[in-house]
Amino acid sequence: MTNSDTGIPRPLLRRDDALAALEEAARWWGCDVPEDPGAGELAELVQELVGRLRADQLDERSLSAAREMAKVAAALGAVSRLGGLLPAVSLWHLRAAVEKEQQARGRFARTAIPQPDGIARSVAPVS
Repeated sequence: MTNSDTGIPRPLLRRDDALAALEEAARWWGCDVPEDPGAGELAELVQELVGRLRADQLDERSLSAAREMAKVAAALGAVSRLGGLLPAVSLWHLRAAVEKEQQARGRFARTAIPQPDGIARSVAPVS
């Protein structure tokens, strides 16, 4: 049996792969992602998303997802501050951000995500 046979997702081994996964995740959440964003730009976008999620005080799923996404923003901020220093530490933060984003996304597997224009749009189930 190999790692790919277990059905367990393999950890992202490169910084670029992790940033690409987080960029795609930001799009999934409805963020307007610029072309080739860095960790700092993604952190700002995710922080804006956290504000949108926290705005719905009556929905526990939104508040729970906001808590997870705040951790994503903090991890991306740490990566941005580290820059090119300590690549192993940066990758650890990026992996943690991907994991927390996936947990937050799981809260909305079959519901709608609050968008910047205030309209909640339905989303496809997470596979």
